[in-house]
Amino acid sequence: MPGQLDKLFKNVAKQVMAELGSSFDTTITYTRKTAASYNVATGAVTTTDTTYSFNAPIEIIISDEEAGYQENTARVMVTPDQIGDNQATLQDEISLPFAGSARVAKIQDIRTFRGDEEYLYMIRVVF
Repeated sequence: MPGQLDKLFKNVAKQVMAELGSSFDTTITYTRKTAASYNVATGAVTTTDTTYSFNAPIEIIISDEEAGYQENTARVMVTPDQIGDNQATLQDEISLPFAGSARVAKIQDIRTFRGDEEYLYMIRVVF
């Protein structure tokens, strides 16, 4: 029974996020960062990035001034299938449209909704 509920929640979340994302017509770019590797000879740290672009619902939570600059906090809702069935992590990045340009946002918090499987991530970002 729990497996059936997980499947139902996952399908509903996937459908709702697709409909909300397309109705808001807001395309984000989610960059999945893999584990970093360190090259001792050069001192360089490298990651392999995978990029996903899709429509997603975005909610601007607050815009505030921080040290003379505008700081925005937003909530982005993402389903696992939109990011290659990966777990969202704090090292990943999201680029989203704001005030006529694409802004790279830092992930601050990830709320994972799940039963036996994840079906929705509510991600708070700052840019």
